[in-house]
Amino acid sequence: MLLNFQRTRDLLSNFQFSNLFIEELGWSKPSRQKPVTLKFDNKTYQYQKIAELSGVAIFEVTAVDGNIPEAKVRVAIHQ
Repeated sequence: MLLNFQRTRDLLSNFQFSNLFIEELGWSKPSRQKPVTLKFDNKTYQYQKIAELSGVAIFEVTAVDGNIPEAKVRVAIHQ
């Protein structure tokens, strides 16, 4: 499978990570796609599995307000 660099750049630029992993990189759709809600520092975030391959999962975390969380919040969510 040849990688379409222009499409890959476009998907990255538009934050379309699910399409990037599944359509361009050939990963599988996740077995569970329902988002999970979590709260940290009085803010609400959702995370969901967007792709998986050989037991490795890709998760996407989004804030309800659309902002990227600060570094300490990203670390806490990761843990």
